[in-house]
Order: sequence, then structure tokens, then C-alpha cells
Amino acid sequence: MRYLWLLIILGLGCSGSREKQGSLYVSDQTTPTRGDWVITYTLSDPENLNPTNSTSADAQYIQSYIYFSLLSVDPRDTTYPYVPALAVGLPEISPDGMRYTFEIHPAARWDNGEPVTAKDVEFSFKVIKNPLVDCAPLRPYYDFVEDVSIDPKNPRRFTVITNRKYMLALSSIGTMYILPRYVYDPENLMDKYSIRQLNREADKLRNDPNIRRFAERYNKMQREPKDIVGCGPYLLEEWTTGQQITLRRKATWWADSLTGIAYEAYPDKIVYRIINDHNTAITALKAQKIDVMNGIPAKDFMELKKNTSFTEHFRLETPPMFAYSYIGLNMRPQGRRPIFTDVRVRRALAHLVDVDMIIKKFSYGLAQRVTGPLYPMHKGSYNDTLRPIPYDPQKAAQLLDEAGWKDTDGDGVREKVIDGKRIPLEFDIYINAGNEVRLQIAQIIKQEAEKVGMKVNIVPLEWSVFLERTKKHDFDAYIGAWVGSHNPQDLKQIWHTQSWAEGGSNYVGFGNAQTDAIIEEIRQELNKERRDSLYRLFHKIVYDEQPYIFLTAPLERIAIHRRFRNAYVSAIRPGFFPSGFWTPKNLVRYGKSATAQ
Repeated sequence: MRYLWLLIILGLGCSGSREKQGSLYVSDQTTPTRGDWVITYTLSDPENLNPTNSTSADAQYIQSYIYFSLLSVDPRDTTYPYVPALAVGLPEISPDGMRYTFEIHPAARWDNGEPVTAKDVEFSFKVIKNPLVDCAPLRPYYDFVEDVSIDPKNPRRFTVITNRKYMLALSSIGTMYILPRYVYDPENLMDKYSIRQLNREADKLRNDPNIRRFAERYNKMQREPKDIVGCGPYLLEEWTTGQQITLRRKATWWADSLTGIAYEAYPDKIVYRIINDHNTAITALKAQKIDVMNGIPAKDFMELKKNTSFTEHFRLETPPMFAYSYIGLNMRPQGRRPIFTDVRVRRALAHLVDVDMIIKKFSYGLAQRVTGPLYPMHKGSYNDTLRPIPYDPQKAAQLLDEAGWKDTDGDGVREKVIDGKRIPLEFDIYINAGNEVRLQIAQIIKQEAEKVGMKVNIVPLEWSVFLERTKKHDFDAYIGAWVGSHNPQDLKQIWHTQSWAEGGSNYVGFGNAQTDAIIEEIRQELNKERRDSLYRLFHKIVYDEQPYIFLTAPLERIAIHRRFRNAYVSAIRPGFFPSGFWTPKNLVRYGKSATAQ
């Protein structure tokens, strides 16, 4: 699984359950067997399932069972160690930390029967580095890769050569999906270019006909089963928009005889039911039409805990999350209202958001406040000296006065002359349609803002439209959430100015030369204490600038059907791992081996 920052549909140690399965789900079977389906839930369709171009969390979760990487992470262990997946073992790392030597497992095969080789690894790097491939958010995690040297005596052995030290080198290399050249580049177009050339001539190569030809074809490979192909245990069987995505277990998989957490693949099918309304999803969960659900709204979660007829069939879990929710403010509007270019306006809005009330009313205490872009779970890097911005409407009004926003015509909305134009203090706030918690938070913000002369328009958008608008900086404000990983945070994707100008995830337009330099220094600093001090400095700068109004770091809220075994939960997203679920034969509900119930 790749570990980049992902925009997720959040409502606002690993804690594997040891509780009894319940009288309805008793079995003497202790040895895992294949069979049954796992039916899980997602709020909306992912934007696509392209292995490098998707940025939503839901897409990544689905892809992790289709594609495979050199290494995996053991989510059961709170130290989150890397374990072999496609590779036969962990890499040999040079003393200077700039060369990583792997060997691919000799059993590894593509679906056409051909072996997975180092040429496929090299190709996968080239895809990411093709300047016309739509993977700008992913590309910064691989800009340190200089070349791949393939052992002339062993086509499965190779060394990744880097051009500098990078704190996430092992993670980036080890968790990159390895792609089949025969599927994604049947004309061998990328064979014409070296990784070094793609690094150094990226701008020039944008006009190269072969680079363009490859990218145009590859970028369109988004959702058809013939285009979504990896060497993982599952195939994309179908994707019916607005209804469900179904993954089917390969009848024979190259790792069937291997043991280890990376090779667990027991269900015959993993089905993602798309239900774009939380209430409807909860109803389906109660009716056992869904087996697993995360992101349960806190109110519903607390009610389900009290429902004994529900808990007879489901476990309820609250693992921590490497995630935070926020309100993004467009600091560099292009054709939008120039409201949030002034830090005083951004800070004024922050004083109008009663985060403590939000935690109490919507999270039922299953969250904590955050003040910046680091996770509280990352001790040392999170700057805990910064006090949360308090709810203070009077201070908000004062800041707006200082910024020159006045209600001169008595219509209840402040205005200001900017570049010779009279601009009302009015803005749109985007939310993803179907997310009731975000809708209610937006309504509270609207009410509070009106009290101090700000007009807020709430705009619900279908998820793919929401993503498209934010990526294009076509917004005033939006409510979002980021989920990352257990790794030290690489801030470049979200906070570097390059990630604003080149299609990355710096949607709000934050940053300058100073903050870019801090980000680059963090990326190359291998000493944890020094890196943590830089993180805390960056945290303070973001806190002062308020490009985001930081809300909460939530606990995940998960329901898992009791018939499953090996159904542990973790802080690693998405909090549960259905490929590892297995069902005793007497409890199977779906498929050829289903028992009457």
C-alpha cells in the first residue's frame, strides 16, 4: 500500500479485539480457509482506480488488493514494521543510505504467467516520472530516485540509486505499486527513456511524441477491468457507478503457498457497496447487508453500542487514526473572491468555529483538537505549545474591522473596496454531498458568520466534482480531511509551493521560499531530534498563517461482523483489512460454500 497523503471523506496502538465472538458465531475451526465474501461500505465512487493517478483514500484501499508492492506494513504491530511482499526480504541498504538493493520473489508472476522482474520495477518508476502522467501528488515522493541498476546475472535483483538522502526512501520505494509493462506499455514507449533522463529533461520531454502518446493512453486507464491489473490477489470484477465495486479472488495466485501477513487473501470476493447517505448505510448495516463499515458517524456509533440486538452480530472498535479534519481557505484565488488572502480574515473565521462544541456535539468525545498539520500521535514533531484558537466572535469582528471590512450600506454584510471594486464579504463553502456531519458543521459556520457580517453559501458537491474543484483551486473554502500514515510526514505534497503550481495537493496556495526550504530540509534530515525541531517550527508558521482552520484528529469508528476471524483493527488506514478476514465453514454466508442461515 502506498503511503501518500490522501483526501478522505471523514465525518469528523493497534487495538485488535480479543472479545468473544458471541453465541451466534461459535465455531471450533481454528485454521483459516478461503471462501465467503466481505461486503464493506463506501460513501461514493472513487475518482478512478488508476494505480498512480488516484488521490482519494477509498481508491487506495481498493487498489491495495489488486496491486502489490515490494514491501508491506504489519498493521497489527504498533511499531508498524516493514515485511516482505513482492520482495524475498527487506533490502540491503548502503551505509550512506542512498542505495537500496532488493530481490523479487522467484514465484512472483503476472496474470499472463510471465515473471515479475526488475524491468517492471524500473518501468513503474518511469510511469511516475513521466511529466504528462496525472500523478502530481505522488511525484514528490520519488524525486530522490536517480536510477535503477539491474543485476545482469539476475533479472529479479536490482538496486535503486538515489541522488540524496530522504527520510521516507524505504517507504516510498518499498510501497510503490509494481506495474505490468505488458498491460500499461504494450508499445514499449517508456523503454526509450532512462530514469535519469526523465529527471533532468522533464520540461523538454513534455513535447516528446512518445511521452505524450504513453501518457494519453495511460491516463485514460481508470476503471475498466482490463486496465486495472496488478500482481496482487484480487481482480477488478465489476464497477457499477453509484452501486458497487467488486473484487474477485484470483483462482490461483503466485503467493498462495506463502505465509505471512502480506499474503493473506481469504475472501472469494471483497464488495464495496456505494451508499451516498450515512443514514441509509446505517440501515443496511443493521440489516446485515453490510459486513464492515468505518467512518460511522459518532452519534450513530454511540447508539449502536447500546443496541444489544446489533452488538450480538457486530463488534464495535475505535482505533486511533493518522488523520485530521480542517477547513481549507483559498489564499491565492484565481478568478474567485479575494477574501482569504488576508490572514486577519482567515483568523477571524477561525474564531467563529467552536471546535470544542463540534467535538462534543458531533464526535461525542471521540476526537481531539489539533492546531496544525502534524499528528498528535507523532510525539516530538507535534508542537504542543500552541494553544487552540478559541471560539471568540468579538475577536472575529475586531479582526474584520482591522482588515477594513465594514458594513457601510447596512445590509448586514460587510464589504471592502479591493482593486477598485466593492467586494462583499461573501464566500462559498464546499462540502461533499451526503456527509451530514460536514453539512451540519457548515450550517453552524454560516450562522456564526452572519452574526459578524459574513455571508456564507453552503455548496454540496458530488465527491468527484469536489475533488476536481479543489485540485483546480476553484473554491473559496471547503471542509476536508487528510489521512496519512505512521511514517514521518513528508509535507511537500500538501504544503510546498511547487505542489500548488504543478497540480499537487496544496489546494489553498500556502507557502513561500522560507517554508519550502524548511520542507526540503525536513525531507533530507535523518536525525529524528533535528527533524522534530523543524516540524515544530513549520507547525508554528502554519498556525500563525491559518491557511486551514484545523479541527480534530478523530478516532476511527468501525463495525465488523462477528462471523469473521482475524478481523483485527489498526491505526493504519482504513483501520481494517478485509483480505485477511476468514470465516469458519459453518458460518459462511456468501458464495458456493455458504450455509443456510
